[in-house]
Amino acid sequence: MYAKIVKLAPVALVTAGLILAGPSALAAPRQQSDAVSVLEHKTSGKKGPYPSKSSCEAAGKSGHYKSYYCQQHDHKWWLYYTTK
Repeated sequence: MYAKIVKLAPVALVTAGLILAGPSALAAPRQQSDAVSVLEHKTSGKKGPYPSKSSCEAAGKSGHYKSYYCQQHDHKWWLYYTTK
């Protein structure tokens, strides 16, 4: 008799836990709708300095960026880019 109680005790505890927790314990976790996926995330940055505008443009073209532009600061060129 004691052996049957020992075998049934863990099952009874799990069942009681599920009853007390309700149906939310069995539901799959939900994703937040405002979360940004990795594919939708855009990264922006700055590279440089480059000695000339042409070298900055060449780096932008070979960088496979979604968008880029070159801007001069203190006689040096900087590449600003956005990736997707």
